[in-house]
Amino acid sequence: MKPSYQDALAYYGISGAHPGGLTLTKFLLEQESITHQTAILDGGCGTGQTSAFIKKHYPCSVTSIDYHPTMVERARNRFTNENLPITLVQGSLEKIPFPSNSFDLVLVESVLIFTNCQHSLREINRVLKPNGVLLTLEMTAEQPLSHVEQKNMCEVYGIDRVYTEKEWVNQMKHAGFSQVEVKMAHSVFSHMLAGLEGEEEGMDTTVPVNLDLEGKLMEHSHILYTYGNIIGYRVYRAVN
Repeated sequence: MKPSYQDALAYYGISGAHPGGLTLTKFLLEQESITHQTAILDGGCGTGQTSAFIKKHYPCSVTSIDYHPTMVERARNRFTNENLPITLVQGSLEKIPFPSNSFDLVLVESVLIFTNCQHSLREINRVLKPNGVLLTLEMTAEQPLSHVEQKNMCEVYGIDRVYTEKEWVNQMKHAGFSQVEVKMAHSVFSHMLAGLEGEEEGMDTTVPVNLDLEGKLMEHSHILYTYGNIIGYRVYRAVN
């Protein structure tokens, strides 16, 4: 079985792989009202970088979930080493292992596109309390893509489709979110030109070199520079 893009991120412990990294995450969190009563779910927490930041800087409860076992192990090690009381579970956003009405805010950073989006969105809506917020940053097509463009990107990322902004908004509304707002919008190239690259952690250099996984990261870079004018990202804020 060929390694996936997620396998490469997990193996090398890459945090903040989404555009803007932790800097953008901090900015988005500052716009929300987060108190000691707020319950946050970090959906697709990866190495736990965002969860750890939230727990250190906000008085809320933090729960983290990720599907990839290597990411869960890395997050667990982080939380243990930093003595952070964060609930961590291995699981999928397509079937979230928590009761309905559990969270005030669900934060998802470049994860939904790797799942069955409709299943995940419905599950997120289910576990959110009334008037709960989904804050998600996702790869978005700047225009409808051709069959070849879709095929090339789906093969690299192991996804079903790269959605346009309109398609993302429609998916969220179809999943039961009554209000969907686009908080930020950039193509890959406009993001670079705006100088928005933020702080992120480097790769784990203690693991042996894996040429297959490094090749997957190179494929990712090739996609960005080949299609940087027609793909980008959006930050969506949806209220149920």
